[in-house]
Amino acid sequence: MDEWTKLTKDRVFISDLGKNLTAEIGGTETVLGRYAVWAPAPDGTHHRVVEVGCDCAELMQKYCVPPERVLKLQTAEAEHG
Repeated sequence: MDEWTKLTKDRVFISDLGKNLTAEIGGTETVLGRYAVWAPAPDGTHHRVVEVGCDCAELMQKYCVPPERVLKLQTAEAEHG
């Protein structure tokens, strides 16, 4: 079992995109949030996003996610920037 599977199998985790993202929705600039909560899907073979938000502490508390399961997304931009 690889490290990723050991950390996330059958567990809720949060991905951190590094910054809040925005999108134009219906002509209005809207903040999408930088944190996505992932929960195991009912079939047990993958995860699905259950909530996206801007407040990591709130999401951690709501879904009982410890700090070691808040996972920062690494991008080529972050590595070179």
